Amino acid sequence: EATFTHQAALRRFGASLAYAPQRTIADVFNEVSRQQADYGVVPVENSTEGVVTHTLDMFVDSDLKIVSQIYLEISHALISTGPLERIERVYSKDQALAQCRHWLQRNVPHARLIDAPSTSRAVQLAKEDPGAAAVAGELAAEHYGVPVIARNIQDKADNTTRFFVLGRRPSGAVGNGKDVTSLLVSLGDEAASHSGALLRMLMPLAERGINLSKVESRPSKKRPWDYFFFLDVTGHHDDPRMREALSELRKFCPMVKWLGSYPAVD
Repeated sequence: EATFTHQAALRRFGASLAYAPQRTIADVFNEVSRQQADYGVVPVENSTEGVVTHTLDMFVDSDLKIVSQIYLEISHALISTGPLERIERVYSKDQALAQCRHWLQRNVPHARLIDAPSTSRAVQLAKEDPGAAAVAGELAAEHYGVPVIARNIQDKADNTTRFFVLGRRPSGAVGNGKDVTSLLVSLGDEAASHSGALLRMLMPLAERGINLSKVESRPSKKRPWDYFFFLDVTGHHDDPRMREALSELRKFCPMVKWLGSYPAVD
């Protein structure tokens, strides 16, 4: 509650729904999979620090679909019950600490940076520890009644996080080229045995005019130097050209998993 993910959910669904905070990203996936929630919201990448790897890794074994995306500008605050000069520990989510790295080095150079499960939990820890502060949003400071001692401490003024909305059923097509499709692709032995394997993976898309807007590799964790590739491409899964491209990919890729198609603009 009161995290940036909570704020993103409020932007997408409004204040009238029932929200159930979860401790981890895996818990969000599990609650939706077990039909304990209709939708889940998880962070996927930040404009300053890149992808949230744990979210990407969850898609390998999950059957959930991405049904929409949310972009949220992120403004961090330093939150503490004590003055700046007495801060010895700073709690926050690893991504939030990284987004404020330079500010923290300049202003609390001797403080130990400690990863917390969420920015809200960081504020709770700081409230109980007079020598500590939290990096979080002002909503969390207000929610837990802890003073803000510095505002807008993120290193980049345009700091933005992209969130996925997860559901058990895919969303329909918007059309007019306004959809994005996310895919999980494994090259398997193709990558080891053929030069240009990655180029070969992209050609079925390029030949049909399907634009690649993002590619991210993650270790498969099955064997050394084996990778999954996460792709964002323009168009909907049900478009004829997309279906042709995916059919061709499946001829030489051991895994081509459709993660969802959703509106390009929130």
